[in-house]
Amino acid sequence: MPLPPRETRPSAEDLHRWAAHDARPFTESLTLADAGHGVPAWSDKLHEARTAAEFQAVTSAVLGDGHSALGELHLFLEAAADWCERHQEPRIADRYRRHAQELSELGDQLAYVGEDHLAGIYRRTNRPAAVRAASAPAVVPAASASPVRRSSR
Repeated sequence: MPLPPRETRPSAEDLHRWAAHDARPFTESLTLADAGHGVPAWSDKLHEARTAAEFQAVTSAVLGDGHSALGELHLFLEAAADWCERHQEPRIADRYRRHAQELSELGDQLAYVGEDHLAGIYRRTNRPAAVRAASAPAVVPAASASPVRRSSR
């Protein structure tokens, strides 16, 4: 007895090709540069960095909080999840949200790497003025009638 025909999934290449064809009128109207276009320029700047501070400035721009490339990619994944939810694809939306969360956790880990890197660099470098200022005894003002409120920062 012959086996029943197996239901096969099209290849990833076929799926992408079909989607590109179907989206052509939309994509031809886009005026945005390729999303990853700016990253090679930041990589070049990283190679040009001479100091840990310059290195950190570049890595923060790409990997840091706020409007970094990593932060914007997180927002993009959240927007993709929202789109999927609006179009009745909750399982796919959940996957996008899970990856957005993983990306956020990776961002936290990378921030710790950056902080550890800076701490190591500044611990090793000879910064006598900063060390003297940090190790000088604090001058305590005379007690006033009302306590002084300090910023939480």
